[in-house]
Amino acid sequence: MKTNIYLLAAVLMMSACATVSNETRTIAFIEDGFYQGIEYQVRTQFIEGPEGSYERTSVVYRGVSRTCILDSPGDCESKAERLIEECDESFFCV
Repeated sequence: MKTNIYLLAAVLMMSACATVSNETRTIAFIEDGFYQGIEYQVRTQFIEGPEGSYERTSVVYRGVSRTCILDSPGDCESKAERLIEECDESFFCV
């Protein structure tokens, strides 16, 4: 029980420390391979925190997201492919 309380407190403290100041979403499609043509989103969040602001990019599929590196060629698409595969094999994705 104490572990759950500490975990909840940590989550609340972290959420109070940084806020998303802006978010953009772009539609993308898997270009080739087994999942070719499947749609996913590339989400970019601009986050303001006590140590300054930063940008975080992730891919979103069926409400589930994975962080990716936008400047690294193919990283977001490969993360999207893995996410789609995970969602197709699992009942946890919305």
